[in-house]
This record gives sequence, C-alpha cells and structure tokens, in this order.
Amino acid sequence: MNAAASPTITVALLDPSGGQQSASVIASDRSLKLIGIASDPTALVDEVAKEPPSVVLVDTRALPADALLDLTARLRDSTAIIVAGDAADGALLSHAIRAGARSLLVRPYEPDDLLSVIHEVAGHATARAQRRMGSGAVVITVYSPKGGAGATTVATTLAVALAQAHAGRVGIIDLDLRFGGVGIALDLRGQNTITDLLARSGPLDPGLIDDIFVAHQSGVKVLLSPETPALADSVSPEALAPLIAALRSHFEYLVIDLPTSFDDLTAAALRVADRVLLVATPELPALRDVQRIMSIAPELRNGRSQVVLNRWPSRSGVPLADVERALGRKVALAIPSEGVAVTRALNTGISLLDRRAGLKNAGRFRDLIRLVTANGGQA
Repeated sequence: MNAAASPTITVALLDPSGGQQSASVIASDRSLKLIGIASDPTALVDEVAKEPPSVVLVDTRALPADALLDLTARLRDSTAIIVAGDAADGALLSHAIRAGARSLLVRPYEPDDLLSVIHEVAGHATARAQRRMGSGAVVITVYSPKGGAGATTVATTLAVALAQAHAGRVGIIDLDLRFGGVGIALDLRGQNTITDLLARSGPLDPGLIDDIFVAHQSGVKVLLSPETPALADSVSPEALAPLIAALRSHFEYLVIDLPTSFDDLTAAALRVADRVLLVATPELPALRDVQRIMSIAPELRNGRSQVVLNRWPSRSGVPLADVERALGRKVALAIPSEGVAVTRALNTGISLLDRRAGLKNAGRFRDLIRLVTANGGQA
C-alpha cells in the first residue's frame, strides 16, 4: 500500500519553542497532518478534546516532570504519545514510558528518526484498536543481541506458560532462520517449516496451519526454522508483516523468537510486535550490546518493550541497580540462575515448567505471563 492510499496520521505538538522545526519535518511527509501546536499543556488538552490526534509529540522542556507524567497518564488512552528530551533526562523519559508514553526521542535526532517513530506508534495504535475489537493475537517478540543470553529459553518457556494458563491458542515462530533453537528446546522435529508456509498461496486456513505448525505436548503450535541455513535467505523482511497479519486470527498469543543479529528481518519483526521482551544477562559485554541495540532500534525504547534480566542474582554479576542505570530503564523481571537444572532440561527436551526439570524458581518464568498480558494483553 502506498502512502497516498494510507490513512492520514494526525499529529499535535506540545513544544515551548513553537515547534516549527518539528512542524516542517511533519509537513515533508504527505501521510502526516499537523492539527495543532501548543506551548502549554492546557492548550494541548483543549486541542485533543476537539480533535483527538493519532500522535502527540511532547517536549520535556514544555513542563515540569510531575506535570509531564500527569499529562502522559491523562492522554495515553486517547492518543499515542511520543516524548522528546535530552540524554540527561534519562530517568524522566523512563518514567514517562511507565506513565503511558509510546516511544522516546533523544536529542539530537534526525528528521527521519522523528518520522519513523511517528509512523511506528501510529501503526501500533491502529493494531491495538483492531485487537480491542477482537481481530487477533497478541504478538510477542523475544530478543537479545548477545548469544547465550537465554532468549530462546525465555521464548519457549513463555509460550508453554501461556498454553498452561489456558490463554487460548498459542503459537511460537522460530525466526532464527540459520541457527534456530526452538525445536531443540521443545524436543520437536517436523518436515515443514516457515519456508513451506510462505510458499503456499491463498488464505491460511486452520487445516493448513495444523499441517505446517508442529504441536508440542503443552498445546503450543510451533513454526520451525529451516533445517538448511541456506534457506534462510528465502524469507524476506517484506513477507513477514503480511504473514503475521494472516496468522493473528488463528491465535490468541503468538511468540516470535529472534536471532541475535539485528538485520532487516529482525527489525520487521519488532515493528509488528505488540510486546517486546529484551533479554539481557548481568555482564558488562552483554549490557554493552543491549545499550548499543537500544540506541539504534526505536522499538526497543518504547512502552511495548520490557527488559528481562536472566541469571540474576549472580555472585559475579553486575548489581541490579547498576544494570538499570546502564540501560536507563527498570528491569521488568529478573530470573535467577539455575544453570545445572536448565542445562539438563534443555538437553532432554523437557520444558522448564515441567516438574521433572526440578527448577526451584519455575514461578519466575510463569511471571513472564504478567509482562505480556498486562491490560488484557494490550500494549
């Protein structure tokens, strides 16, 4: 669909400097329409009451911290909020996300960054409205830029936990197309993979999905990655969004396990997600990689993403307060290390939630459900 055929995205600004720079950037995109610029929150609320915009861009310089958080909480149900601030405002920006802001912009940023974030949050708001009308699954991506952080373990255990909680039909997609580990973690094999699903023409019916997705004993439906790494290139980023859109109506929850690489396919998956679990471990190299990836991926800096700290507490790991300081945000869930039990379970294909796995802290993995079902599963 081209920009001319797309619905117009309306934007309002709260900017004490007049907002002319942002206004000129917005005017350069034909799919955007600026409907108001306010220099104080009262005027902005009046504008929103008259004509609720798709997106509101709020500059932190426009009002004190308490007023910013109050405004964000008041507007979050009627419009998607982007907060723009300086790097020194890290704590305030983090609070704004928790108050309901959809995304952040840290100055200095490029015009393309502003346009990208506006489109991203507006698209998510549309998807959220559609889900409120019962049109499909909550999509959760699980990502770590560092190999060995346990992202696949988190993804597979989350899917099993959702199925055990009777959350409805649950699916998981292994999008690590070259070195996928979902099949190994769940002790599953199958003749069909994501490449077979993409090769089919016509609409996806339940019978076709049952043929290609492999059933786990928990009830989770699993879409495996290709057996041959060379087939990975046959899955294009452009094909992913239509595939996920088609699968939404067949599931209540759809978990996507991502590779560590940050390529176009990973970025496409993050864009279609309703929830993003960013998995980190408490070591400096892992935290450095998470910092770097957050700096280039807007989808990892907004209200849809939450940090899961794996293998914490740890005797030699970075303290939790230092982890949060380094990442500029709170850790949503910490999962203790149980290395021997986890390794034994993975080697035997037993879910970590299976009693035979012998995990003392299996309840922490079930707490993952809370992260993805808050507000009824809506981000």
